[in-house]
Amino acid sequence: MKRKFLAVLLTAVMTAGVAGCGNPGSGESSSAQDSSSGGQKEEQSSEQNQEQSAENSDAQDESADGDQVTLRFASWALGTAEENNIERQMIAAFEDSHPNIKIEIAEEITGSWNEALATAAAGNSLPDVSLIATLPTAVSSGWALNLNDLIAADSDWNMIPESLRQSGAYNGKSYGIPTSMHLAGMFINTELFGEMNVTPLTYGYSWDDFMAAVEKLHNPSQGIAALKYVNDFPNFLPYIWDENQGWYTYDGTQVHLDSPEFIRAVKETQNLAKYSWAGLSDDQKNITAGAEAGDYDAWLKGYTAIWYDASYCCGGYTDGTGITYNVEYVGLPDGKNAIIPDYCFISATTEHPREAWEFVKFMFWGVDAAVNRMDIDAADDSVSWVALPITADEEVLKRYFEAFPVKGVQEAYENMDANGTVVEAFKFAPAYEFVRWNGTTGIELDGEEATMGKILDKCILGELSIDDYASQLNTLANNLITTERAAIDAATK
Repeated sequence: MKRKFLAVLLTAVMTAGVAGCGNPGSGESSSAQDSSSGGQKEEQSSEQNQEQSAENSDAQDESADGDQVTLRFASWALGTAEENNIERQMIAAFEDSHPNIKIEIAEEITGSWNEALATAAAGNSLPDVSLIATLPTAVSSGWALNLNDLIAADSDWNMIPESLRQSGAYNGKSYGIPTSMHLAGMFINTELFGEMNVTPLTYGYSWDDFMAAVEKLHNPSQGIAALKYVNDFPNFLPYIWDENQGWYTYDGTQVHLDSPEFIRAVKETQNLAKYSWAGLSDDQKNITAGAEAGDYDAWLKGYTAIWYDASYCCGGYTDGTGITYNVEYVGLPDGKNAIIPDYCFISATTEHPREAWEFVKFMFWGVDAAVNRMDIDAADDSVSWVALPITADEEVLKRYFEAFPVKGVQEAYENMDANGTVVEAFKFAPAYEFVRWNGTTGIELDGEEATMGKILDKCILGELSIDDYASQLNTLANNLITTERAAIDAATK
């Protein structure tokens, strides 16, 4: 299985906001108006959803013996027909294996994604299946079908990692279907470790091991930094020290930004910043990668030793166009793991829920999804599949990891349940975009109202003290979560 270098680290459209390099920004991922679609939302009670599901089941039975069915599908990852990327080839493979089901691309769902879906919902024309950047929007708006009956009839669902299955559920009802999965953690340049006479970290290392390595590896006088970008560390460090606190301390109900673990995480990150590429002076950077080089370029050129990122970056480690030195994946401290997911949902108004279920299973999370994607990747030099299989099928995993280009990812994958796994919360936690980045605070900084993200960044830079702001940030964040949670509860209870 070949792995090709991706200049833009893309998992759907999430880019930096997903992988964790800051605010997801605008576009298809999320926006203020997307997450608060207000008057464009269609309210649908739990009882209505159940009635609709029963009607849908009756309607789809008509196709069980081969009648032609058309499913409309909305995805931002399809490219053009001329490009014929892996997603389009997967659709063709599904149609070949399911001759009575035709997939029609919902071309009108484009631009500001959630706004386009809201417009479709208002016109009673939601696609049968849609990718979604912020799952709570689909659930609170009544767009998403309760999947519990479909899940109960399909034992293969249990092959998905438990933490990922649970992340798409609200009030005991499942709505989100995973479409891709990546592991996030530390990658190390083992050759630089060797040059600096530092024993490389291995999977299961401790936080103390990590800090000791960082201090030994950092060598500004030689233009070498121990670390790449560090501002994402508060997302996962509290979980390392307390498993009851999930991604960015979100426990499924609220965040704990005033917890000792979060405050410690911010302070540790502030300390780590001085060991990063950004912490070098221009003169020091000019010794190696150059003052104009960003932290990613410095990593590519071999002048940073440790990089926090996700497994979708592994495509460039063996093709000669990206990394040319040996890289290994060592995960998070104590063998912990983080999953970076993407989701889709089946429309609550679909007339063909079982066919839609078969489609998303074939496309994204079932054994067929993994096998067909590996086959397409192997046969077509123009496409690449850089996600991990969303199934614990042994034969699939054996084939996949036999060709995987980076040591360590398989060990982490196999230990997700045993060692603990946290799911990155951006796409499933209520109001996360505002809790982590764009929420307003009423606090004036630099002549303007500061966002939640700006205050955190200034605490990491040492310009503000997290001790002074933790309680206020926590209150603001949980108020935001409570507001969107109320809409979710209204739609799901």
